[in-house]
Order: sequence, then structure tokens, then C-alpha cells
Amino acid sequence: MAFLLFAVIGALGAFLSGLIGIGGAIIMYPMLLFIPPLFNIDMSPTTAAGLTAAQVFFSTFSGSISQRKNENLNSSIIIPMSIGILSGSITGAYVASVFDESIINIVYTFLAIVAVILMFIKVNPNDTNAKYNKIALFIVAAVIGILSGIVGAGGAFLIVPILLTFFKVPFRVVVANSIIVAFVSSIGTFFTKFITGSVDMEHALPLIIASLIFAPLGTKVSKQTNQTVLRYILTALIIIAAIKMIMDII
Repeated sequence: MAFLLFAVIGALGAFLSGLIGIGGAIIMYPMLLFIPPLFNIDMSPTTAAGLTAAQVFFSTFSGSISQRKNENLNSSIIIPMSIGILSGSITGAYVASVFDESIINIVYTFLAIVAVILMFIKVNPNDTNAKYNKIALFIVAAVIGILSGIVGAGGAFLIVPILLTFFKVPFRVVVANSIIVAFVSSIGTFFTKFITGSVDMEHALPLIIASLIFAPLGTKVSKQTNQTVLRYILTALIIIAAIKMIMDII
């Protein structure tokens, strides 16, 4: 029963990961925190964050492979953000192992609220082949890495609205590049949490299997879906997750 439950959660998170270029953490963390207890499976914030880190690592790995031939990939985005977010995610994952568990929920809720606000800001995107400020991308990615590393996320659910709003990157370019950056981020987060003993491998296994299967499917569907629809889907997911987390904290 538990294996099937976690496989379903992993499949949904992975499909959304490929669909809208996120690691799946925006929906994975709250689902892991609230659904298993309904089936009498204990789930602490630390364990949920560890399982999220494992799911995000494998879903973004699978999603990144499916994006390798995408013409929208832009090295001026990927390289500086990958370097910044990897160093930040390692720091964040370590910090999470030291701080009180309640900090994880607070940080997640804060990130979700920020993402919601950014998604409602309308800007005109730059040309698809535009060059971007590498130093600014590095700094932004490092900060995102630290915060997302605390909750076991790859940070793509925050990378997406920031690239859209502040750097005016076209949505399809954001989707293609953000999942690559999220994968790099998840490397530091997953292995740091694994080393610190925060990953429950028994429950992580069905999440991993489902992620490897469903992330590529989400990527295929994404290429055939209107970008406005994708943006609405991402916004709705972030709002739902934020409301749920706020209600739990209150």
C-alpha cells in the first residue's frame, strides 16, 4: 500500500516537473507532508524534505535528458545559475540538518508566497536568443539554492517566476533551462541530505521509479501545450501549496 501511495505521489510530481520545467517540489513537499499521515504513515518535515530532495534529483535528471536537444537551451543562463545554485543548495541542505524542523515549513511557505507574487507580475519577454547578466544570475541562483536546499527543492518553482519577471526570459526558454539548473541544484541538496541521514530510502524508491518514468512524459506534453496555459498551471499549483502550508502553520 505504502509503495503504491508514494509511487502515485512521485508520478504526479514528476509529470508536473517535465510539464512546467520545475523539479516538482512545489507540490511534492506539501503532498508528502499531508497525504501519508492520512494512511497512518508518519511524516516529519525533515523526512518530507529528504524524500522531496530524492524525487527532485531523479525527476530533474530524467527531465534534463529529455530537454538535451531543445533549441531553447541557453548557456548564458545555465552556466552561471548552475554554479550559483549548486553551492547554495549544499549550504541550504546542511543548514536544514542543523535547524529546528519548523524552520523548513516557514522557509517553504515564504518561498511559495514570493513565487505567487512574482507570477502575477506581467512583463514583455526579451528575444529568445538574448544574453543575460551572468553575475546577477549567479547571485540570484546562489540565494535560491540556499533557501530551496533547506526544503529539499531544486528551486525551479522560484527560478521560473524570477527569470520571467526580472530577466524577462521567454516562457519556453525558462521551461527548457530551469529544469537543467534545478537538476544541478538537486545534486547538492540530495547528496547532502543523504549523507546527513535525511533520506528515507524505503519510501524514496517508489518516488524515484515514478520520476524516471513520468518526467519525460511531462516534457513531451509541455512541447505541445500553450505557454499561457503552462503559466496558469504553475501559478495555480504555487497558490494551492502556499495556502495549505499557511493554514498548517496557523
